[in-house]
Amino acid sequence: MTIRKSLVVGTAAVTLLAIASASGVVYAAPAEISPAATITLTGYPIMGVLAIDADRMYVSVWKYDADGSPTTGEVAVIDTLTNTVLSRIPVGVSPVNVSINPAGTRVYVPNSGDGTVSVIETKSSAVIATVATGGGPTYAVVNPSGTKVYVPGGATNIVSVIDTATNTVSATIATDLYPQVVTFSADGSKAYLALRDVDAIQVIDTATASITATIPVGKGPIRVVLDRKGSLIFVPNYGGDSVSVIKVKNNKVIRTIKVGDGPIPPVVNLAGNRMWVGNSLGGTVSEIDLRRLDRKKVVVRTIKVGKKPFFALLNALGDSLYIANNGSGTMSGICTATGKVTQTYHTGEKPRALLGGLALYSINWAGNDVSVFTAPALGKGACS
Repeated sequence: MTIRKSLVVGTAAVTLLAIASASGVVYAAPAEISPAATITLTGYPIMGVLAIDADRMYVSVWKYDADGSPTTGEVAVIDTLTNTVLSRIPVGVSPVNVSINPAGTRVYVPNSGDGTVSVIETKSSAVIATVATGGGPTYAVVNPSGTKVYVPGGATNIVSVIDTATNTVSATIATDLYPQVVTFSADGSKAYLALRDVDAIQVIDTATASITATIPVGKGPIRVVLDRKGSLIFVPNYGGDSVSVIKVKNNKVIRTIKVGDGPIPPVVNLAGNRMWVGNSLGGTVSEIDLRRLDRKKVVVRTIKVGKKPFFALLNALGDSLYIANNGSGTMSGICTATGKVTQTYHTGEKPRALLGGLALYSINWAGNDVSVFTAPALGKGACS
């Protein structure tokens, strides 16, 4: 027996097929969804960030000379109401992970090819400062108060601290090998630094700009993710196929969770009881019950998605998880209640980042574009 479920979003109805079985209702093959719009860019888009009110998107774009050498990159400013490129702002060579300050007035662009950070004023869409940091930076992370920007230099083993009032480096912090990216505590008093090549996390006291602890974790840590309460830290160990769980209070690893091959940064739901980890080399997502950290079995589901899952995004309600499949040119929509992939979105080639605002956006490296999936196409999410 076949059942049709029509779910209405605004004035648009989205229909999904379900098949009844003796064990209950199971979803049929995922709905195939094409983008409502495609925004073409002149170069290779890397990463993006939305303005505070989500009416603008800032996307870093790599550019190359005729001989294939990287040259001056740009930040594309996109109007998300019309899905058009408003301007292209020249920055440094090979810009990477852009960030925006809490007030929405500045965008910081680390340029990995020339060791600088470009500071963009959002009102004028112009670069107002270029700060030399060295070290081939790939991240420039703004603290919660917007007063400092931390820039790890993987080639120099230094974190440069930019004072946002003066756009100058006000401090440098010597680290161990290959600092990757920092994550701030909610109050900004601590910054947690992933060190890929020494298999550790370092804790930085932001008041003194000094390292206060080094925490050994698994092989090849690439990111630090805090839970909603700020009491636990989750570290995906890309080379160790695991996630280290650290208790913030004493900086101790309390659990190492075995997941799939090549884990990417996890996402945690608002309730703090579930976490999902994409496994980039295994084509799966590991679902973890955070209430079971003291039990042997903590991975409750392994969900098959596309090839090379690269980025995960959880919607505001927590009922839909979206996975960018870099090797498939798709995005998987997972209903978190059932663990089923119910929607497959066709993105551009090699999607590498997802943003959620007025719509859902996929930034596609080899597609040279951004795919836009609007609310009617999304329905009520992956559970619709």
